[in-house]
Amino acid sequence: MQLSRLKLALLIGGPLLLIIAGLSGYFIYSTISAQQAENRKKVENFGELVIPLDSAVTDADILNSQAPTIAKEDMTPTQRIITTLKDERFKLLNEAEVMREQIANLQAQVTELEHYKRTNERYAPHTFDEEVSTVHTRMRQLLASQEESKRFTGNQIKGMAAAAAQEYRRYLTMHKLLLDQDQIDTVVNVHLPVYAYCIGDGMDIAANNREEEQLVIEYFKTEKTDLMGSRLKSDLKAIIEPCQELFAQRMEVFSK
Repeated sequence: MQLSRLKLALLIGGPLLLIIAGLSGYFIYSTISAQQAENRKKVENFGELVIPLDSAVTDADILNSQAPTIAKEDMTPTQRIITTLKDERFKLLNEAEVMREQIANLQAQVTELEHYKRTNERYAPHTFDEEVSTVHTRMRQLLASQEESKRFTGNQIKGMAAAAAQEYRRYLTMHKLLLDQDQIDTVVNVHLPVYAYCIGDGMDIAANNREEEQLVIEYFKTEKTDLMGSRLKSDLKAIIEPCQELFAQRMEVFSK
């Protein structure tokens, strides 16, 4: 039986259409795969475009970051994203530099506050009182052991030691002096004895009797003048001031 034309066309054209469809699909698939590969490559290189591996900031980078932005209108969306991220990067770098300067300033303030704290602790009542008390004790022992002190009574030596400790407190507080232990030793062994003997020699001038002498000694211990008459106060001031001036001259070496 002879096949009709329609059946013959179907038998010949069907496979041919399948072959053509297969070839078309292959070419379409190849094109899509190539485009996907290119897109992946762009994505992989995107991070390097935004933040290069060499993160050091050069003068050229800074100039580029400050370039006019008029040309941005002609950029592609991807280029705009890259430019925006670069701008953000430079902004963060500038903020980091400002923060570093602030940290340096704060460190300087901390150093100043630590010095202020040490100074305050140095002159805190408890700490400084202990130091003055130690100086007083050392002066009493030193004066009692020296040959020159034999011309003074035991009561006068006590007053002289108290006067030396009083002047030590007054002078260091007034001048805000911070002395290390070696300097304190020098003051006690060299400078304060001169002051103490100056005061001892003036006691006989200021005090006319044992009662006034006791009032003078009590003043050096407590700084109280309530029971003193006006004449004794005036005479006491007259003998103290020259001794203080002499001590101040000797103490200038610690203020340089």
